[in-house]
Amino acid sequence: MIESVISLEPPNAWVSSLLREFDVDIKILNTLPHGKTGVQDLIELKLNGAELEKVKSFIEKTEEVELVELELVESDRAIGVVKCAHCFGCRELMSTDCFMVSATSKEDGRLEYTIISSKNECLRQLMSKLEKAKASPKLVKMKKLSKEEMLTDNQEKIVKMAYQRGYYDFPKRIGVKDLAKIFNISPATLSEILRRGQKKIIETYFEGR
Repeated sequence: MIESVISLEPPNAWVSSLLREFDVDIKILNTLPHGKTGVQDLIELKLNGAELEKVKSFIEKTEEVELVELELVESDRAIGVVKCAHCFGCRELMSTDCFMVSATSKEDGRLEYTIISSKNECLRQLMSKLEKAKASPKLVKMKKLSKEEMLTDNQEKIVKMAYQRGYYDFPKRIGVKDLAKIFNISPATLSEILRRGQKKIIETYFEGR
C-alpha cells in the first residue's frame, strides 16, 4: 500500500471562501457522495477565536451549500457536516481506487489530502482527474506503508465498530465489556487490540502533520 500527500486548491468553493474570510483551520475527516453531483463532508474546525455562529452563517450563504451542522466539542473546536449540491473536484477524489484518510487546510489556502492507494496507477489516475478538475494538484510526498504502520483487518474492524457504537464519545455510549461481547472476546483482549490500533492511527496522524 502507498500513502501519498497531495496539495490542491480546495475543490469546494465554501472551503476557499471560508479560508479567505476567517483565520480558521479546516480538517476534512471524511467525504461521502451526496445526490448525483454533490458531497457531504465530515469536518473539524479549529476556530482560532472566530465565533462559531458567524462561521456557520458564512458557510450557509455559499451558493452550493445545502446544509451545515456544526457544534462545539471544545471551547475553540467544532465538528460537523457540510452538504453541497455540486463539487466536481470532490467527486473526482471518490471516483478512483484511492482512499482519502484526511484533508487539512494549510497557511497558503490550499488543502493537503492524505491518500492511500494500492498501486501507483491509482494515484496517477487521481492526479490526472484532479488536473482536469482544475484543482492544481501537487504531489507533496509518497511512501510505501510498512506492515507495522497499517492496521490489521481485525484492528480496523474493532476500532471502527468502537467508533460507530460511541466508545469514543463523551460520555461513552458503549463500554469495553459490551464491545467485547460483540466480538466474543475478553474485555482485556479487546482493550489491547484497541490500544494497538489507536497507537497506529495516532502515529500516522502526527507523522502527517
